[in-house]
Parts: sequence; structure tokens; C-alpha cells
Amino acid sequence: MNKRHIIYTIIIVLLYSCVGVKPRSTGKVSKYIEDFYLGDGNMQYFVKPIDYEDANYKITKLDATFRRIDKKTDSVTVNFNIYLKNDDKVSNIEIKEGLSTYETDKISTFFTKRDDDLINHRLSIKLPYEFYLKNLLNGTHSITITSEKDSNKISPSKRSKKKLPIIKEKIHNLL
Repeated sequence: MNKRHIIYTIIIVLLYSCVGVKPRSTGKVSKYIEDFYLGDGNMQYFVKPIDYEDANYKITKLDATFRRIDKKTDSVTVNFNIYLKNDDKVSNIEIKEGLSTYETDKISTFFTKRDDDLINHRLSIKLPYEFYLKNLLNGTHSITITSEKDSNKISPSKRSKKKLPIIKEKIHNLL
């Protein structure tokens, strides 16, 4: 065997060994969704922030993260901001879509921050995957956030209402 043949063999072996390696992130599924490889054939998906408006037309953002491992127990982590008049702990979140209602009192608060005359609350909740897919990806839902002394209601902005069916279709096609 000559040197050239040995070098080609080494290159082929190295390239072949790299084929089985899975990337940490495959990147964008669409301009609204990114995916990340978790190992063992499992993926995590991130739905990029979607604009919502409150009753005062103040814009806030809502994003979601989920994994598809077990269809019976899958949940979606939904993170969003809400503007309230005080920094009291948020006690309840109610999501309405037509006749469907989902209420949660299991709320994580990442931070509260004064923004002019209002307090910005960054919150996180978990929703059942099926509820997220059927209700939160429809443009007619609303989310009411309640604290001890205040409440505020947010809904997808007009622009977001156009994105939601695209996101829903992309997620449905992924899984």
C-alpha cells in the first residue's frame, strides 16, 4: 500500500465515523420554531415569542418550549410578561378559547420590574400539550392574569393571529 492509499483510507474512516453523530441543534424548523436535539432520539422545540396586547394596547410577548417524549404526559412550558399596577404575586391564570377554559395556580415568577407606572411580571406556566395545540394556537383565545389587587387580560395581536395557524401546522407536521 502506498501513502496516498493509506491517507484516503484514514479520511474515509474519519468521515464515516462522523455520520452517526447527531447535532445538538438542527436550528430553525421555520422562522417561528427552533428545535434542539436532546439525545436518545428526543427533540425539544422552542416557539419564538409571539406578540400579545392587553386592554391598554401594551405589547407583551409569549413563547413556549416543549419536548415530545411521551404523548400522555407531555406538557408545554409557556413564558410571558404581563403588566399589572402592583407587584403582588400573581395568584391565578385563566385561558379561554371558545367554551374551553384552563385555570392554573401553579405559576412561576422569574422577575418583577417597574416599567413606567406599571410592574412587568415575567411568568411561566405548564399546560397540557393537547390544550396548547388546540387552544393557545388559535387566534381567538385570551389569557386573564390575576393578582390580589389587580388583573389584566391579554390576547394575540392582529399580526400574531396570522402567525398562529402557521405555527400550529408546523408543530402538527413535526409530531
